[in-house]
Amino acid sequence: MNRRDFLKVGGLLSAALLLQLSPLGQTAYLPVEAQTGGKLYRGTSDGRVLISSDAGKSWQLHSNFGSMIDILGLTVDLQGQLFAQLGFKGHHFELVLAQNGTNTWRTA
Repeated sequence: MNRRDFLKVGGLLSAALLLQLSPLGQTAYLPVEAQTGGKLYRGTSDGRVLISSDAGKSWQLHSNFGSMIDILGLTVDLQGQLFAQLGFKGHHFELVLAQNGTNTWRTA
């Protein structure tokens, strides 16, 4: 490995470390978002899913899984169904939002 390659790898690792850690040494959290049915959904670091009907100008609580749950991701499939990837104490699971207009989540 020459010096240039070493500096590239070192820079990438430094950038990755800075993105993962906040100044206080805690993991930085970027909210996850997905859009379906003309609505924008956002997962927060405290286990809540928020919903916006006006492109993110205002948000309302859609679901609250509790502060012990990490919302790892929100995705939408080709049929427009919303999936939430959740974590709890090192375990991961996935829920799907029912398409009947309710706030009902089911296991995927």
